[in-house]
Amino acid sequence: MNSQVMKKVIAEGGKGAAITACMQCGTCSGGCTNIERMDMSPRTLILMVQRGEWERVLKSNTLWMCSSCYICTSRCPRGVRPTDVIEAVKAIAIREGIENDSTRFNQIFVELVEKRGILFEPELMQRYGGLKAMLDQAELGIKLALKGKMSPFPDTIKNPKPFRDALEKAKQQ
Repeated sequence: MNSQVMKKVIAEGGKGAAITACMQCGTCSGGCTNIERMDMSPRTLILMVQRGEWERVLKSNTLWMCSSCYICTSRCPRGVRPTDVIEAVKAIAIREGIENDSTRFNQIFVELVEKRGILFEPELMQRYGGLKAMLDQAELGIKLALKGKMSPFPDTIKNPKPFRDALEKAKQQ
């Protein structure tokens, strides 16, 4: 076990993940809904963290394909929390400067939520994918707007002070 990698992951938020308890049974991977899109299963990612194969972990698309559904975590017979490990590694990867399509999307998403306190989906689509992405999603956007599921106009939160205070507090940590 590479204790440096483990310490890094645990410090980031994998505290209760019981990473060392993993016996590689594969139950987590057997329940994963996105496994076909991943280059390594949650089981393998946990093993790579245990072994300290940090470069391989950081390059894995599993970090970005995990939908954080917690099925893997709920099924683990040993109390390992693969979702928490993946989220912790993802946060470390972003901080270490990993750039890809997912980190770009995440950055735009965060900037837009910080701007208004609420997401305006058409702006996200425009900034992330340009005019083509907006046009590709226009039919869905219209359906969602007509059903009241998405506003066609930008909105802001009603009381922005608590939101701004929470953002400041989070940035200080």
